Amino acid sequence: MHAGAQPVPTPPEGLRPAQLGCVLLGQTVIGHVSATLVHLAQRDLLDIDPAADGTDPDWLLTDVRSTGLTGEVLADFEATLLDGLFTNQRAVRLSEVNQALIPTLNRFRAQVRRDAVRHRWLRRWHRDTRTARGELLLRKIHRFRWDLRALSAGGDSESLVSLAPYAIVFGLAGASAIGVRDPGDSDQTRTTR
Repeated sequence: MHAGAQPVPTPPEGLRPAQLGCVLLGQTVIGHVSATLVHLAQRDLLDIDPAADGTDPDWLLTDVRSTGLTGEVLADFEATLLDGLFTNQRAVRLSEVNQALIPTLNRFRAQVRRDAVRHRWLRRWHRDTRTARGELLLRKIHRFRWDLRALSAGGDSESLVSLAPYAIVFGLAGASAIGVRDPGDSDQTRTTR
């Protein structure tokens, strides 16, 4: 960090992107799945690469959990997502993910909601309603979003790339703005981690 640079914000209470999104919205949406995939790639549990062949832009997702020595602990919802994507295969093209993944996505969403209830961020019977603890956390989330916006406006792209999954949840940047290459680009460089 150079002189005058602001400190890099951190997610409140160590929230993972899907957890943060669930507290923010009171539900889990498809963007939280995307953010989770990027977060898993940053943690060296998943490779996301532009597919090298074919005429249409595509992504190749590769399960690297068994090859990594990261010591990362997966949340239940993260394990569900990876297990559902890689049933009987180590790699899958994003374009090949189809209706068969819907039950996995439904389990992912239910597990994220249960996690929020277990942490007492959302109410048990009205899961889209935050508890008092959830409301306090929401204020921290809003502050984190404000800090991310300031980071983005300040042009600190390196720090923003490291927080890309959270930028996705907040809708702050497109993939190219956070260091993820379009698979249609001629440069087949690996996605930023």
